[in-house]
Amino acid sequence: MSIESCGVKIDTIDVKISYKIIELFSGGLYSSPNKAFEELVCNSYDAFANNVAVYVPSDLKVDGAYIWVCDDGESMDQQGLKALWNIGKSPKRGDPKRDAKRLQIGRFGIGKLATYVLANKLTYFCKKDGRYLATTMDYNEISDENDEFKLDEREIKETEVQEVLNPYIHSAGNNPLPFKLFGEDAAESWTFSILTSLKPKSSEIKDGRLKWVLSTALPLNPRFKLYYNGNEIYSSKISKPIRKTWILGKDDPTVNSKDYAVSRQEGDKYFIDFDNLKGVYGQIDLFEDSLLANDKASYLSRSHGIFLMVRGRLVNLDDSLLGMEAFSHGAFNRSRIVIHADGLDENLTSTRESIKESEPLWQLKDYLKSKFNNEVKKFYFEEENKENRERSISYRLSQTSFTQSKRPLYVFAQKFFDGDIVNPILIEKPPNNLKSELLDRLKEELSSEDSIIKKVEWLLLNSGDPIAKLDLVQGKMKINMLHPYIANYHEAYKKSGQPLEYLAITEVLTEAHLYELGIDESKINAIMRRRDETLRKLSLSDRVAAPVVAQMLKEAIVDQTGLEDAVYNAFLALGFETTKIGGTGTPDGRADAILGFGSGERSNNYSLTYDAKSTQETKIQAATAKLSGIKRHQKDYNADFSVVIAVDYAGSNDPESAISKEAIQQKVTVMRAKDLMRLILLVAPKQIGLSKIRELFETCHSPYEVTEWVNKIQNEVVTFPPIREIIETIYDLQKNDTEPPEIAVVRNELRRKSIHLSIKELESLIESLKTFIPGFIDKDGNVVGIQGHPDKILERIYSAINIIPHDLQQMYLSFFSGEDNEK
Repeated sequence: MSIESCGVKIDTIDVKISYKIIELFSGGLYSSPNKAFEELVCNSYDAFANNVAVYVPSDLKVDGAYIWVCDDGESMDQQGLKALWNIGKSPKRGDPKRDAKRLQIGRFGIGKLATYVLANKLTYFCKKDGRYLATTMDYNEISDENDEFKLDEREIKETEVQEVLNPYIHSAGNNPLPFKLFGEDAAESWTFSILTSLKPKSSEIKDGRLKWVLSTALPLNPRFKLYYNGNEIYSSKISKPIRKTWILGKDDPTVNSKDYAVSRQEGDKYFIDFDNLKGVYGQIDLFEDSLLANDKASYLSRSHGIFLMVRGRLVNLDDSLLGMEAFSHGAFNRSRIVIHADGLDENLTSTRESIKESEPLWQLKDYLKSKFNNEVKKFYFEEENKENRERSISYRLSQTSFTQSKRPLYVFAQKFFDGDIVNPILIEKPPNNLKSELLDRLKEELSSEDSIIKKVEWLLLNSGDPIAKLDLVQGKMKINMLHPYIANYHEAYKKSGQPLEYLAITEVLTEAHLYELGIDESKINAIMRRRDETLRKLSLSDRVAAPVVAQMLKEAIVDQTGLEDAVYNAFLALGFETTKIGGTGTPDGRADAILGFGSGERSNNYSLTYDAKSTQETKIQAATAKLSGIKRHQKDYNADFSVVIAVDYAGSNDPESAISKEAIQQKVTVMRAKDLMRLILLVAPKQIGLSKIRELFETCHSPYEVTEWVNKIQNEVVTFPPIREIIETIYDLQKNDTEPPEIAVVRNELRRKSIHLSIKELESLIESLKTFIPGFIDKDGNVVGIQGHPDKILERIYSAINIIPHDLQQMYLSFFSGEDNEK
């Protein structure tokens, strides 16, 4: 019994669809798979659903893959199913009772044809008035010769419906539906739509992009909840601080300057009435920072620009300017302009993705352009000019007190030349032959308006060097661009690097102050090294959890624009201290494995340079990979290894291919994105540390070798550890002991519970947890800690497991439960 044949035929549904029209949908109107998907959800909204559940599998390319949407709306009876396939007509509009209950989105009666882009077959199951009905559309039936045909309208028993739908529901995991379909307390009515025999276009659906579309483009309604693969989708919000907000129509000089518009107030709400467009309202938010900067998912969505809402739904998803010429970038990239104009409903195109050019639209755009230029942009540049005054470092330092920035450096120089300072960390040792000249100059500058620190340069020092170095002779502060704190946050300060400059100067002056106070140099070194270690840990505190990074890589396989950012986060998730570099003739980044020292005081640390290669082609050729240049990056940055990651390579499965031979010759590790994704997801359950990963870079160079190495790791049998007991033991020690728990103490407590682990095994498990749920587990040397109650941490772990591909979820559940659930 299948979804296409179950039940008893009770009638037929007449369908008439022009093949040319359906091809038009496929080629242009609904060419976006995400937009086509949205239409199914819009149907649920128009059906007064309170809850909609969506299921999209992790791999849409496998045979038999399917997509489904289920809602608890009013559903359809026999006449409703017939009306559904009456192409070009929508019964939703023109009914004031429906609009009073919920403004209807559907207008043209063609939205359901958007599913043609995704699948060859679309099946509806409906429960209404105690009956269960079904019908299946097979788009393969449509052709130039056949544009009129009939669909079987079937009635099904409840037990049969349950038997047919249960496999589809259960494949989506535990409790993917927010309401019951059968039995007691079941929804009075519901619709279950299933897309089968999926088309290649469906594989272009990306989780991140689709979630953003659904959270941004659908109406905001407290009685309309949307669930994606079991997790609720919330309205997209921006957490960045707002500099100023303009309410359209409130104290609005732009409206007053237009002879085609007037403003009005109703209670505490403000509206603008244009000659041909009434009741427009909204606001403009100017944010402190660019809504484009430091946005890891900017390739998936937009947060800036104009958001035009018609009947509560976004209609210009990918057109931030409504077709107008570019506005001033600095102000526009910080602006979010939300406009509600239900009066434009009559001017919507058939896809509801844009507005037809018309007098009402022209007046609205002319107003918005004037409003932005005369008020928003003007305010922005006035504030920018104000902030730019007196910004220079030397000026700021010259305004500080004598004791804060000048005397400590002069005293440092005196003590150094007297032999009292031997090994400073942040202030470079001045040459002895310049003693008289330097001391005379510094003494003169003590009483002048000049600052001792005259300029700041951003340089590529070593990642292990401190955050900055001060050259007293030249008065030059050298900020280390490869220090993890600087490297990870300089993008956030593109507008102005001054906050980072101030931080670096503060560190240098702190060292000088400590020497001035006469503190023992060994203690000063310990203090400055601890401060540096703290900055490094802070810079890595925003590591993205391994499952999220794996999802980023998966989506980069479909859309390579996000590959570089995904690779950067991947090395972070693996435990490396990762630095973005980029630019012509340089690697995309460098990753350092900080492992400390082994026997004989031999450093176990290692480093690598990495490059992410994207191309319009499906597979990169050996010549395009440019492995000789990748190897040169390794030498230029004094790294131990070099790695290149791409979606795929020509001949990647052939040990004798050009890419394989060149990778082995150059000793460059050539890796596919899917293998990096697998490695990230294997780190926790297979308990892989950075020492083990070193083996990959030492022994594997061709993509074939890399795949085999990852396969070997995946097939290794490991003992599932007592994760809960470890977390609970650390928590109890934190709660009841006066000293922070050390690894050895945790181990002894576990031994009392008959749990026997070596210190090395325990450290490896804690590192695995840090990778999987960064921010909840912390390890500082021999000290370990957790951030929260064990139940909350375990809840976070199982929540993270939900976004892992289904074929790996069981392995994770076994690892974190400590039981072999695969038996």
